[in-house]
Amino acid sequence: MRESAPPLENRGVPGLRFVKRMFAMRILGTFFCFFPILSVLDELGRPALLIVLLAINAFIWPVVAWLLARRAAAPLAAEHRNLIVDAGAGGFWVAVMAGNPLPSVVIVTLLLTDRLAAGGAPLLRRAVLAMLTAFVVCWLALDLPVQLYVTQRTMLATLPLIAVYLLALSMLTHDIATRLRRKSDELERIAMQDPLLDIANRRLLERRMTTELNRMRQRRCRSVLMFIDLDNFKEVNDRYGHKVGDTMLGIVSQILTMVSREGDTPARLGGDEFVLLLPDTRGEEAALIASRSMDAAAAMAGLPDATLTLSIGIATAGPEVQDVGAWLKLADDALYEAKRRGKNQVFAC
Repeated sequence: MRESAPPLENRGVPGLRFVKRMFAMRILGTFFCFFPILSVLDELGRPALLIVLLAINAFIWPVVAWLLARRAAAPLAAEHRNLIVDAGAGGFWVAVMAGNPLPSVVIVTLLLTDRLAAGGAPLLRRAVLAMLTAFVVCWLALDLPVQLYVTQRTMLATLPLIAVYLLALSMLTHDIATRLRRKSDELERIAMQDPLLDIANRRLLERRMTTELNRMRQRRCRSVLMFIDLDNFKEVNDRYGHKVGDTMLGIVSQILTMVSREGDTPARLGGDEFVLLLPDTRGEEAALIASRSMDAAAAMAGLPDATLTLSIGIATAGPEVQDVGAWLKLADDALYEAKRRGKNQVFAC
């Protein structure tokens, strides 16, 4: 027995949100298009069959299009096909209305604008082709005259289409722009965070260091960069495994976050190397923060026969520091000296 397709409320299927948006816009568009087209058909004395066809297009087709797209294996592609059908229908109704200027121009403009927004130039080209084909075939087949006069009734019937549809399109555009902005902000945040730890990565650190260097040059003040390294981290990884090593990195990240003040930036450069940027900080304050960090690390050690210790290099800088690289090198040199003196040390330069 053939299995039925899974319901497409599953948000993992690409294109469903787009299909839902287009369903709402199609319902709105066909509803408000119904009245100006009906007005023109009545004025031209078109047969009742065309009015029935118009009602089907306005009130039944949107639901059919929704079902076709949401049940398709590729909803996005199916909805693009629906949009082409809409464009063809638009060309047909323009021909049947004998080219009545106001509703024809409004309907064509809204249809093509929608297609350009929904699928760019490729979808627009297909929509124009479908619209022109339907228009020309219908026009030639029925040998229709041109109707350039717009009655007041048709004009009044067209105004709600212009006002409401454009307002809805603006709301939809705003909603999409808001979603894109949030997504962009989230991607930016991820790009600036260490993938393992919930602290800044090198990229964000260097950006903030550059900002701090510029501020120090303007205000002639001094700030501190602390370079922190886990002692004997390679031996811990080799003996206990990377899972324990990652746990220790997480502990250090938590410690640096805990000792940080508002405006400070704890960051991971990579491996077992961490940095703490301390704006507007004197060497004595930095030494106290380093001491608190080392005490917290010793207290949080979780290995039965090993102690978590840190070596810390402190580099105080001012307007004389040329760039980020020079400041990092000063802190790295201080860290090297702390390591040389036996590890579990703080050295300031």
